[in-house]
Amino acid sequence: MAALDRYALRIVDRGGRRVLDALGRRLPRVGLDGVLADLDGVGQACPVPGPAAGDGFTWEQGDGDDPTWWPQGVAVVRSGAVLLTSWYAKRRRLLHTQGSRISVVDRGDPSHPRYRHVLLVTPRRWPRLSLGRVPVHAGGITVLGDLLYVADTFAGVRVFDLGDIARVPRRRLDALLPWRGAGTWTLGRRLTGGFTAYGYAYVLPQRLRLRVPRRSGLRWSFLSVAQTEDGRDLVVGEYRRKGSNPRLARYRLDPATGLPAVGADGRCLPVEVHERAPVRMQGVAVHGSRWWVSASAGEGVPGDLHVGVPGAFRRHRGVLPPSPEDLDWSRPGEQLWCLTEWPGHRFVFPLATAPWDPPQAPAPGSSGTTQV
Repeated sequence: MAALDRYALRIVDRGGRRVLDALGRRLPRVGLDGVLADLDGVGQACPVPGPAAGDGFTWEQGDGDDPTWWPQGVAVVRSGAVLLTSWYAKRRRLLHTQGSRISVVDRGDPSHPRYRHVLLVTPRRWPRLSLGRVPVHAGGITVLGDLLYVADTFAGVRVFDLGDIARVPRRRLDALLPWRGAGTWTLGRRLTGGFTAYGYAYVLPQRLRLRVPRRSGLRWSFLSVAQTEDGRDLVVGEYRRKGSNPRLARYRLDPATGLPAVGADGRCLPVEVHERAPVRMQGVAVHGSRWWVSASAGEGVPGDLHVGVPGAFRRHRGVLPPSPEDLDWSRPGEQLWCLTEWPGHRFVFPLATAPWDPPQAPAPGSSGTTQV
C-alpha cells in the first residue's frame, strides 16, 4: 500500500461551485446542446492511411494546417453521434498561448461532419470575476456522464461539466472590425463591460482539479474511462521515450459522483500501477478485459497499436497513421476512435479492431506491476 501512496489523487475545489454560479449569472449557460445548435465548421470525410484505420474525416483547411493549435485527445459522446477533441496551443516566441480548447463534432452527416471550437477557461474571482487560460497539453480527454476529464501532464486532471458551457455575447462594437473582431487578443473582463475570450463564442469553465503529488513522477499524458466488472475506473498513462519506464495506472471512480472514490483521508489511491508499459504511448482505452494502446514512432512514421493486458501486450507495428494520439471507445457501442496531430495530415477516425484483437488475452506479467 505504501508504494501506491505517492500516486494518490486529491480533489481540489477551492470554491469552484460558487465562482461558477457567479459566472453563470453573467454568461448564459447553453450546455453541449447549445453548441450543437450553432456549429460553424464543416469537416470532410476521407480515407485514412494505415491498415488499422477506417475511413474518417479531416478538418477545414484553416484548422487542418494551423501551426499553433494541435489536436490531442478524443472522447466519444452519445454512442458516437458526437465527438469531442482537445487541442493545445503551442508557445511561440515566449508569448503566452491561448491555452487549450475542445471541438464539438456532430457526425449526423458522416460525409460532412460539422463542428465548433470551445475555449477551456478557469473562472477567477479576484480582484473581480473574470476568466483565465487552461495552459495544459490536453493530451487525452474522456467523458463520463456530463463530466469531461482533461489530462494535465504534470499535475493530474482538470475536470469540467459539459452543462457549464456558456456563450460569450458579442457586442455591437465587435461588428465594426469584421476582419479580426474586437476581443480576439484578450481573455477576461472588458474594461468597457462584458467578457472576451479571444473571439470564441463559447467557453467551458473548469469545475475542479484532481491533483497528484509531484513526487509520483507520473506524467498524466492521456486518460480514459474503463468499464470493469467492479464498476468504472479512470485509466491514465504517460508518454516516455525509449530507455525510460512508462507507466499505466487505474483509479476507481465513485458511481454516484463520477469522480475518484476518495477514502476517509480525502485521497484516492490507484487500484494498480503497471510499469514497463510500451514506450511512446499516446492513448489508452479499455474494453472488457482488453487494453488498447496507441504509440507514435516519430514524425512521418506510421504508429503502433498494442493490444492485450499490461505486462503482455501484442505489438502491431506501423498499422496506425503517423502521429497517432488519444483513443476512446464509444459507450455504448463497439467503435474505437483515434486522431492524429500533424499539420496537413490531421485525421479523426475509427479503428478496424477485429484484425488486431487476439483471440484470447494473454495472462498479465507479474513483474512491473504494483497492486493493492
